[in-house]
Amino acid sequence: MSDCGFVVVHVPHASVDIPEEYGSSIILSKARLWREIRRMTDAFCDELYDASGFPVHVVAKYSRFVCDVERFRDDRLESRAKYGQGLMYTHTVFGRRLRQSNTQLREAILREVYDPHHETLTTAVENALERYGKCLVIDGHSFPSLTPVKPLGIFTRPDFDVGTDPFHTPDGLRDALCLKVRELGYSVKVNTPFGGAITPMKFYQKDKRVFSVMLETNRRLYMNSKDMTKSAGFEKTREVCHALMRCAAEWTEAQVI
Repeated sequence: MSDCGFVVVHVPHASVDIPEEYGSSIILSKARLWREIRRMTDAFCDELYDASGFPVHVVAKYSRFVCDVERFRDDRLESRAKYGQGLMYTHTVFGRRLRQSNTQLREAILREVYDPHHETLTTAVENALERYGKCLVIDGHSFPSLTPVKPLGIFTRPDFDVGTDPFHTPDGLRDALCLKVRELGYSVKVNTPFGGAITPMKFYQKDKRVFSVMLETNRRLYMNSKDMTKSAGFEKTREVCHALMRCAAEWTEAQVI
C-alpha cells in the first residue's frame, strides 16, 4: 500500500508540555503532578504510530493536564466531567483536586487549544473525504499495565485494546485488527480497558464514509512507567503498531462506499 492519505492518525495524549499560562492554576505539588503525568500520559505514542506512508497526523500540542482534546466540548455530553475530568481537568483520576474551576481559563483553553486542534482534525477528515471518498481515523493511545479494582484487587490488562464506536467502527474492521494482533502473538480485548474512537463532531453519527478505530498499546510492552523511558521492547512494539495501522488501512481501502 503506497498511499494512505485517506487515513488520519490522531494522537491526543502523548505530550507532557504544560506552559505556564495554562499550568499556573494547578495546585498539586511538582512531585504529585509528575506522578499524575506518568500515570496519564500516553508517552511516545507519537512515535509508536508514526508508520511510513501515513502522511496525515494530528498530534495534540499540550499535555492532557492543559486540555484533554478527546473530551466533548460540552460538559453536559461528557461523562467524565462530573468527576472533574472534562476537557479542562479540575481533579485527578483518583479524585484529588488538581486546580480550582476557572471559567476564564476554560474559555482561553477552548479558544487557544481545544478548538484549533479540532479544526485541524476536521479539516484533515474533510480533505480525505474530498480526495478519496472515505476516511479512516486511527486514534493512537496507550494504557498502564495494571489497574486497581475494588474489592477484587489488581488485574492484568491485555497487550492491545481495540476501541470501537457503534456507528463509525464496522465489525469487519474490529475483527480484522483483533485477528492481526493474535497472529502477531499478542493478547487483545475490545473496548477494554478503554472504549470508543474519536470522530469529528461534524461527522459524528452522521457520515458512514468516516471510519474510526482506537488502537491502545499496553505500556509494559515498550516503556518503563516509573521513569517514563523507553524499554528494550520499544522498537518491536512500534513495528507491531505499524502493522496494525497497515491492517486497518488495508481493510478500509477495500471497502466500497
